[in-house]
Amino acid sequence: MRLVDNILPRFANVDPERDLNAVGSTFLSPTQTNGQFPSLFAVETLNLSKRYGKTDALRGLNFTVNEGEIMVILGPNGSGKTTLLMILCTILKPTSGTARVVGIDVVEEGTKVREVMGIAFQEARGFWRHKPSSILRFHASMFDIDPAKRQDLIERTMKDLELWESRDKMFMHLSGGQAKRLETAKVLIQQPKLAIFDEPTSQVDLRGKRKIWDKIRELRDQGSTVIVATNEVREAEYLADRVTILHQGQRVVCDTIPKLKDAIAGGDIVEVDFEDPVSGKLVEDLNGLGGDMSLSQEGNQLRAKVSRAEDWVPKMTSASYVAGAKIASIRITEPSLDDVFLHFTGKALADQP
Repeated sequence: MRLVDNILPRFANVDPERDLNAVGSTFLSPTQTNGQFPSLFAVETLNLSKRYGKTDALRGLNFTVNEGEIMVILGPNGSGKTTLLMILCTILKPTSGTARVVGIDVVEEGTKVREVMGIAFQEARGFWRHKPSSILRFHASMFDIDPAKRQDLIERTMKDLELWESRDKMFMHLSGGQAKRLETAKVLIQQPKLAIFDEPTSQVDLRGKRKIWDKIRELRDQGSTVIVATNEVREAEYLADRVTILHQGQRVVCDTIPKLKDAIAGGDIVEVDFEDPVSGKLVEDLNGLGGDMSLSQEGNQLRAKVSRAEDWVPKMTSASYVAGAKIASIRITEPSLDDVFLHFTGKALADQP
């Protein structure tokens, strides 16, 4: 196990194959980057592509993140999320296209990019035979954190993430969830200009997830721009200011969650359970009600996507009464991000590998 697999030194030439964690805390504005292209965005890519052999992981990706927002990248495994993040933090080089972080080109000025960002990897990394407290002290020392405030910050962060009781365990003895929380803690104590989290709550229980989510929000509120890559709808719903759906290496759509849901034909989802199997005649009658609606039926259940449930439900109940179909229950919900993903990609997120 390599000892230096956790920190990319700020003041050394970086070998991405050796040093896997590129992080920093000093913000360099575009006007401070010796003529670097000025950008209105915290992150910007243009026609970004990455190929592994004959496989295209990213295909002409155009992607922007506003300063001070939480951007959630939602997509299944293999959609290109991690590849994008590895390019942004300079571990990978793109095959073609450009990517900039606060106006700084990630290929031409990789060292400067690493000075403004921090990343929590999908697979937690740490010094194998070191304790969480010493790992965080070392991490803090790399980023000019005031020594007088360092210990208090580390202690507070470890307590917030329920790591304090494990502070004297060696990294190799931490559970998967503890190691993931430690990975998050490294970024939290750094408070970088751009914070990146790759599936931050995998292997973490629900209680731990909420603690991590709240700390990510707090980081945003303190001024950091945040990117979170995930395949968990609940995580995206909880965190996102905006969501980018990534599918097969391409950006499918990007917007706020309410606008993404409003883009689905209908909008409200009405699920109706009947006491008996639904007849074809009733389905035909309901389809004849008109309006912006799509209807599916399986066994005793109907599922309708409608523009205004309050208008459609009375018509549906009346038609059901006339047809002699007895309703057992009615549930009305707004679309989920699963529905959004299905709408824009034609595939269910849960069915992806």
